[in-house]
Amino acid sequence: IQEHLIPCLNAQKKAVLRALTNPPVPSTSERSAKGKGKVKAIEVDEDFDNATAYGQLKDLLEGTTMRNEGNSCLLLGPKGSGKTRLFERCLSEIAHSDSNAKPIVIRLSGWVQSNDRLALRQIAIQLAEETKEHSDDDETKHGQPIAENDDDNPFLDGSKLGDTGAEAGFSLPSAAHLPALIAELPKLNRPTIVLVDAFDLFSLHPRQALLYCLLDTVQACQSAQGNKGLAVVGLTSRVDVVSLLEKRVKSRFSGRILRVSNVPSEEGWLGIVRRCLLSPAALSPSNDETTESNVEEWTDLWTTNVEKFLADSATKQSIHETYSIVRDVRVLIRVFTPAIARLSPSQPFPTAAFLQRAMQSQRTRTPFTSLYTLPYPALCLLIASHHSDQKGHPVFNFEMLYEAFRVQLRASMAAPIQLNGTGIGMAFETLIAARIFVPAAAANLTTPKEFIKYRSVVEREDLKKAVEKAGQVSLKKWWNKS
Repeated sequence: IQEHLIPCLNAQKKAVLRALTNPPVPSTSERSAKGKGKVKAIEVDEDFDNATAYGQLKDLLEGTTMRNEGNSCLLLGPKGSGKTRLFERCLSEIAHSDSNAKPIVIRLSGWVQSNDRLALRQIAIQLAEETKEHSDDDETKHGQPIAENDDDNPFLDGSKLGDTGAEAGFSLPSAAHLPALIAELPKLNRPTIVLVDAFDLFSLHPRQALLYCLLDTVQACQSAQGNKGLAVVGLTSRVDVVSLLEKRVKSRFSGRILRVSNVPSEEGWLGIVRRCLLSPAALSPSNDETTESNVEEWTDLWTTNVEKFLADSATKQSIHETYSIVRDVRVLIRVFTPAIARLSPSQPFPTAAFLQRAMQSQRTRTPFTSLYTLPYPALCLLIASHHSDQKGHPVFNFEMLYEAFRVQLRASMAAPIQLNGTGIGMAFETLIAARIFVPAAAANLTTPKEFIKYRSVVEREDLKKAVEKAGQVSLKKWWNKS
């Protein structure tokens, strides 16, 4: 591009990368329906951005913040379907609403808090931070300090709190006092929302004490008693999570399960990519570098090339291959981020080649890149294991492969069993040492070495490429028999 458009390129890159960090969801009006499939397409579009789950979750949280209700629910959906994003979206709208009290938000994760004591400690830390921040905000807003017991934190030992608030040392009570402390949450002066990520992992804690205390407190929360609201929102991808709960915990769960889905079609992915790439750049035509004519010229160039890039058959094929493997939108973001970051004045527009290189970098490389360098007997054993798998025997032993090797040797008369000092037995040991053949059963002292069961971890395509690269005609003929 010309030099006067370079500032426009830099601003556009920033706008696109910013949009990729929080990708927009295509609106229903952006997707067209034709012919008899019109009604069906519209029905799919209505829940394209999980609007149903969003409305139900927002109503539930508003009941907690406005009417001081006790609520609990589960957000159920595959990984990357936007469960956390949906919760944060609802929470952001409630926090910015003038009619709702700003809630106290406690975030727990089953991946981090592996036991109830760690979770209790995290609740204490977050409550201390939330109450201190709220106290500072009120003091700034009203010009005078609030009462010391306005947001009293029942999880902290007040005698040990200093001027540093949440950063000061504090002691936690024993697990026996857990129910009493959790029961104090609705008595704070603001509603409390507890987000429990990886909810299914908390069900593995001993006696499910934390879940029982939280859900029991929610069930007992009554606004008539002067309590503030309490909501517990669990995030999980396990469809059987309710069956993991103990009977006493299940009886206190409300049974609300809100389902969240991934983007249901490739057109949805293309819509997300289009809106990210066409994000308006923060260009100010007031300075000398970006005049109004430059902005208009760049906008036309960028829009034309983006539409050309999305219409390219190679781009559609790359997106189709990725969508066929995984439907996680986060993968799409990881793919497009390096492709956009590589844009430069010499290559200012995205291309299918950029996208393919970025996708290749995200895919797992094969752990066996030099199979073709293996000796002839080792390749024969690999081909024999592949034939055994094709016949319905993925688990094999040395005698099975050796018998197949001898049959092929008699049929082809291609090469002797001994080649360059490497025998068939040594080749089998080489494959075991390289972890290409791994044990399929526990070792047994009474089982002879040649009858120990193994399985091959090499993929069919990797072995096919190795056979072709090795250049042995007899190996190719044996491979093609499968």
